[in-house]
Amino acid sequence: MAHDLDYYTKLNHTDNYGNLDLRNKPYTSLPDGLIVKGNLDLSQSPITKLTRGLDVGGSLTAKNSALKIIRPGIKIKGYANLLGSQIERWPRGVKLGGYLNLADTPLVSLPARLNVKGDLSVIRTPLTQLPEGLVVDGNLYIGGSAITTFPETMTVRGNIFLGGNRISKWPSQLTLGGAVAP
Repeated sequence: MAHDLDYYTKLNHTDNYGNLDLRNKPYTSLPDGLIVKGNLDLSQSPITKLTRGLDVGGSLTAKNSALKIIRPGIKIKGYANLLGSQIERWPRGVKLGGYLNLADTPLVSLPARLNVKGDLSVIRTPLTQLPEGLVVDGNLYIGGSAITTFPETMTVRGNIFLGGNRISKWPSQLTLGGAVAP
């Protein structure tokens, strides 16, 4: 039986470090303004959206989940691993402190001037273009995506892993800290 997570049931899934483990649990929604001191794990859960005011003091993991909507203004101090989730759009205004893994999702857009503090993976997504002014502090992984051109301005402080993708248009202003791997 699916139901909403409330303050008291949240306590049943929180450990001593403040991590909230809802992996494979039947909850269908999170309360508005939820603050998680540690990591939040929504892997294999039926939760479809992250609520307003969500503040995660650690990282967010939602692998193979029903998660489809992430609202602007959400704060995640660590990474976001959304591999195999249902995310189609990453909104502007999400504060993320680490890598962003969107591999194996139905992702179709990223916001202009997206700044990722770690690696960015869009492997095996239908994404056709990266946003103008993209900044990735780590590595960029695009193999198996529909990307064939890069934006005019792009910064990748690590390596670019093409994963077999052929790029027909490269940025006129590319800042690259590493190498390009085919």
